[in-house]
Amino acid sequence: MPWYLEFDESTSKFKETTKRESPDTILLVIDESQKKLIMSVPAHINMITRRAAERQARSIVKSGFLCSDGGRYGRDHELEILGEGGKLPERLLRSPREVY
Repeated sequence: MPWYLEFDESTSKFKETTKRESPDTILLVIDESQKKLIMSVPAHINMITRRAAERQARSIVKSGFLCSDGGRYGRDHELEILGEGGKLPERLLRSPREVY
């Protein structure tokens, strides 16, 4: 059974949720059968929020996530990030010297 975690921007931490899809928040699925963490990032999410969620997800890969049933899930899993949210803007990908 996969576990669904939602990223809470106010606390910068993941919390358990019953949502399977979310167009407004970052969602992390812990799939024990495939040993994967799948993080989906909606397009409107900014880079700072995405990086905070990514740091938390990498922390879960190292130590796991303590779920409500008392089990710790996600340790030593592969992290996969889906979605276009949080990418660097095009203007920051070019050198400032090319702009002038």
